[in-house]
Amino acid sequence: MNEETQERASLYVLGLLEDREVAQFEKEIQSDPELRGLIDELDATAAQLAHSAPFHPPPAGLRARVLAQAPKGRVTQFPRAQTWIPWAIAAALALTASYLISERNHLRHRVNRLEARDLFAEIQVASLESKLASAPQASGVVVWNEKRQRGLLQVSQLPPNAENGDYELWLVDRRYPQPVNGGVFHLVKDEAGQIGFQPAQPVRDAKGFAISLERKGGVMKAEGPIVLATR
Repeated sequence: MNEETQERASLYVLGLLEDREVAQFEKEIQSDPELRGLIDELDATAAQLAHSAPFHPPPAGLRARVLAQAPKGRVTQFPRAQTWIPWAIAAALALTASYLISERNHLRHRVNRLEARDLFAEIQVASLESKLASAPQASGVVVWNEKRQRGLLQVSQLPPNAENGDYELWLVDRRYPQPVNGGVFHLVKDEAGQIGFQPAQPVRDAKGFAISLERKGGVMKAEGPIVLATR
């Protein structure tokens, strides 16, 4: 499974794929058992991260109540030794094989869960809030993968920009005196859209994201007004 598919799987679980991409991706999930397994692991990991709760042990008297309800006085007749010993050996081998298979499946599940957790650990998700008085409901979401130096920007209710201008994405990295250029994009109508991006310089430990309105083609240093930004 390639990195692009893993990335799309993460976005699918986070609910950040567009509707047309969701339908196509769900077809891939149905026909690919490995991808379906990854989705299950990512779902489980996301649920763990979002709804982790402390363990609550069973009531102290539960074991005693269960044992009290077990049948008593039943006597089981065993066959003679020469007939049941081979069957016991076969049963022991079967139990051992079942245990080994169970342990292997458990280990595989644990490895998959750790891989899923690592995949989520690579991803940073940030919400962008409107800075526009004329469009207070405008918003954005940035999904940033520092390891791969790639990201996805999703904007909603952001007004279309004029023909002589472009929106420009910026990433804040404290190693640089100015925010790093993440690329320009153009909106022709007021609707949700997704834009993939790669920063002009390597970004480590991104501290924030912002979108400004700039002249056509973009600029090296932000000049125009900030329209969306993280807190």
